[in-house]
Amino acid sequence: MVPPGYIIRPVSSGDLAGLFALCLQAGPGFTSLQAEETYLRALIACSEASFASPEGSPKGTYFLVMEHCETGDVVGCASVKTGVGSDAFMCADFEMNGPSERPDALTLRRTLQGFTEVGSLFLHPAHRASGAGRYLARARYMLMATRPDLFDKPIVSQLRGWCDEAECSPFYDAIWSPRLGQTYEESDARLARDGAGFILSEFDGLHVPLDTLDEKALHAIGRPHDTAAGALRLLVQEGFHPSSLIDMSDGGPIVLSTLGELNSARTARQVSLMDGHPEPGAQMTLLASSSLQDFRAYVGCVSIDAQDRVTCHASAISQLNAGQDTRFLISTPPPSNPGKEPHAHTNWSLDNV
Repeated sequence: MVPPGYIIRPVSSGDLAGLFALCLQAGPGFTSLQAEETYLRALIACSEASFASPEGSPKGTYFLVMEHCETGDVVGCASVKTGVGSDAFMCADFEMNGPSERPDALTLRRTLQGFTEVGSLFLHPAHRASGAGRYLARARYMLMATRPDLFDKPIVSQLRGWCDEAECSPFYDAIWSPRLGQTYEESDARLARDGAGFILSEFDGLHVPLDTLDEKALHAIGRPHDTAAGALRLLVQEGFHPSSLIDMSDGGPIVLSTLGELNSARTARQVSLMDGHPEPGAQMTLLASSSLQDFRAYVGCVSIDAQDRVTCHASAISQLNAGQDTRFLISTPPPSNPGKEPHAHTNWSLDNV
């Protein structure tokens, strides 16, 4: 029997407990997933308002959760934000200065004003072996494809930076601990709540020569957390480019793209659904509705014929809320390129998008 798979849908107020448990799994340093009820309630409310807006929100949060069909548990999440950094909730990052392969300094600057951001990608460790994580990531791009007019801005993704075996950030400890007098976790929680304004007000333009940093801090520049390395590979395969920016707090990599460069949005095609049992050997695929307000996606094994008719489980069709006039897009993964590793240090900058 083919397993039923996963449903990806907008978060709702009933997901608070499940999302809180997921945040506990994510651990410290995951700025957009704070295990704090007040923060999560505000996040859910913002997402619900964004999805409910008929015109779409130019400064919105579209937060998705992945639900395991068999158990109903929330096992993953991902998000798309529009208009980031364009209001009081500022974004700030370090830009690497000097030759692309051997930068010699960092400069703090306000960044990413008006960009679309994809982030908050997290899958419970117990479900990673299924391969569902890559489809959870791609669901964000399928959502963006429903409204190119809303999401077709420069697109950014910021990844959690490298930490040592004790989950301490050498980059933060070298640059911010003596200046802010706060721990990495305390600063991360405030950044999630208030944005970077409190740092920019005092440190905008901060210049940090790299020869003043210790070896561990240098090692962290542009390197993802061990748990984010897979996400970075998926982003590059999808069509994101390394940049000259790194995360202000922990030095994690920042990658950039545009909607037209994203493989999922570019290659998705419309299909029709049929109730039935997929054939033996059916491959895992992502099915997504083509409506922003009623967005749903299914990750599971389906059969596809030459006329782009998709056969999948009746339970999946039911959870997709598929009505007679509902259109669906299908996306299959691009061939992986394990030999291609992204480089953190590059001359790609904001001027390229």
